[in-house]
Parts: sequence; C-alpha cells; structure tokens
Amino acid sequence: MEEDKPDNLRTNVIWSNVLGLLASWIIWNPFQNAMYTYWQVFLYALGAMPAVITLIAAVSELALSLARIPGGYLADKIGRRTLIVTMTYVIAISYLLMFFAKSWQEIFLISIVMNIALFYQPALDALIADSFPKRTRGRGFALLFTIPSIVTIASPYLAYLFISKHGIVEGTRRLFLLAFISGLIAATIRVLSLKETISSGQRLSRDVFSSFVQDYRIVLGYIIKKMRIVVVISIFFSLANGLTYLVQLFALNYLGISEGYWAFIQTITYVLNLLLVYPCSFMVDKIGRKPPLIIGSLTALMSIILIVGAPVGPIANLYILISSGIASISFSFFFSALPAIQADLLPSEYRGRGYAIIMLMDSITLATGEILSGILYDTLGPRSPFSLAAIICAILTIISLKIPETIKSEE
Repeated sequence: MEEDKPDNLRTNVIWSNVLGLLASWIIWNPFQNAMYTYWQVFLYALGAMPAVITLIAAVSELALSLARIPGGYLADKIGRRTLIVTMTYVIAISYLLMFFAKSWQEIFLISIVMNIALFYQPALDALIADSFPKRTRGRGFALLFTIPSIVTIASPYLAYLFISKHGIVEGTRRLFLLAFISGLIAATIRVLSLKETISSGQRLSRDVFSSFVQDYRIVLGYIIKKMRIVVVISIFFSLANGLTYLVQLFALNYLGISEGYWAFIQTITYVLNLLLVYPCSFMVDKIGRKPPLIIGSLTALMSIILIVGAPVGPIANLYILISSGIASISFSFFFSALPAIQADLLPSEYRGRGYAIIMLMDSITLATGEILSGILYDTLGPRSPFSLAAIICAILTIISLKIPETIKSEE
C-alpha cells in the first residue's frame, strides 16, 4: 500500500477492502462450497471414472497455474482491483454454463475456462497482504477466513438437502445456479467497495514481453535466493494434498459412508476450522510462524494415516470423522503460518508476481499429485494414493523443522 497516503485515507482503504471482500465471500462462499460437497460423486454419476475425475482437477489446476503468471504481472503493473472485479463476473457466469452442461466433458471444458479466469488470484492475495500491517497479518488473514466460514457451516447440509430431494446430478446443477446468482451479487459488491492498494497503474509498453520476462526473472531470482525452503515446504504440502484428492469418492463409494453422514463430517470440519483459525493465527503473530507450521505438517501426517487405515463398513465413519477433524487442525495451523511467511518475505512491489510464481509451483505439484492419485486409485487400489501421501507428509514434517523464523518477538 502506498506509504505516503495520510493515515486516515490508508485506514479507509483498508476497511473498504476488508469489508468488501468479507461481504462478497459471505454471500458467495456458502453456495460455492455446497456445490463441491458431492462434486466427485457428481462427476462419477455423469460417467467419469476416478482417473478422469483427477484429470479434470489436474488440467483445471494447470490452466489456473499458467494463467496466474500474466495475472501476477498485471497485478503489479496495472493494479489489483481491475483484475479482481472483472474476473469475478467471469467466474460467476461460468457457474451458469455449468448449470446447462449435460456431460462431464462439458463440465471439463467449463472448468478449464473458469480456472483461467481465476488468474486474478495473485492480485487478490496481493491486495489482502497490502491491506494489513506485518504484525497483524496473521490475524488479518484469519479475519477474512473466519467470518465467511460462519455462514459456510450450513453448506454441506444445504448440498445434502438438494441431492436428497433432487438426486446427485440434478441437485448439484441447482446449486450451480445458486452459485451463479450469488456470484453476480458478490462481483457487484467488489466493484463498489474495493480500492487500489498500489500507485496508479502503469501503461503496458510495446516491449511488454521483454519487460514481462525480465520482471519475472528478477522476482524468481529473489524467491530462489530468499525463499527456497518456503517454496519446498509449499510444494510438498501441495503434492500430499493432490494425492489425497479422491478422499470424497473414497469415503462415499469405497468405504460406504452415506451422503448424510458425509454432510455431517463436512459440517464438523467447517466448525473446527472456524474455532481453530483465530487461535492459530494469534499463535502465528505472537510466538512466530515456525511452530504452527510444524504442527500443521505433523497433524496432516496423522490425518492421512487414519484414512489409510480406515476399514470398510460402519466403523469407517469414526475413522473419517477423526481424520477430518485432525485435517482441520492441520489446515488451520499450516495456512495461518504459510501465507504470513510468504507475505513477510515478499516485498510489496514483488507480491503479485511472487504469488504467481509460488502458486505456479504449487499448482504443478498439486496437479501431478492429483493425476497420480487417479492412476494409483484405478491400478493399485483406492488406498494406494493415501499411503504415498503419508510418506510425503513425513518428509514435509522433517523439512518444516529447518525453516527459519520470519518474525521477531520484539516486532
């Protein structure tokens, strides 16, 4: 954020951005989360096999990761706001297209377009990071997560209400329509509320490509020099996350967990995330970034081990419930610490491109894990991708012990 602005003007910009994002997420997130509650079994019902389901996720993720590169460049060059508000409308319209889609192939194509439109994510991350001082950044990220999460607690049962009444396919389609309507409202709120956090956008010169490459080379060099271990940790977590992608299909189709109990598990997960995120972020700001990161890595390992050991039958309900609860602990600690570390180490003028580079690395790894999970699920058995993910998380925990602290106690 521009440091030469008067304090009251900077404060107004901060609150306008924070309240605008909060309002848009409160309206939009419940329906987005609801439509993904049974996403994998929805695709399966349309005829997509596990390997195809993971391919859809992986290709969509790769499309997003590649789109983030120009997105990060534009975020630093022309500003954050324009990208965010324009592409929010595009994402909303994508849900309308999904409502009319009749096959998984059409869903596949729309997902690619949607994820390309998400190239504004580096701009969104940069705008959020710009809007909070370093000392309160962990709590700031938590604030933007916590309040929308209160309303998303109802998302799993909203999804269950629709699929129990209309079936998996038709129920999910109706949720697409609600995601479209709420998305249009969210986009309009962002138009009215979001303020730019960097100096006036630059005009793109004729030699934009050479400038593009040179600017990214500078930021990449900075990341390699200053953030190497942070990137490695993020990549390992993304790989493990990709390998566990099919947990929904595994629980519902293999272990035999009912749709109603799955909604219950997801609701408990949302509640735990809500209860944990502020204490975790408070710890991140008060005692440092490193301890929560280690806790997040270790609990991720514990959660995956429970999935690997879950037996088929009624007892699986307990295994997956406990695993999901521990996973909530993991994500709350890990994603309170990691964004704060990244924001600490990335200068404001590098953040758009820096987030784009880090997200690209994460997305490539996540997509690789997703593709592997589908192949392993179909060839070696449903438990095999989770077994490999447990090994990855064990390595991640060891690496997390080596990360340096980025905030001092006297700051």
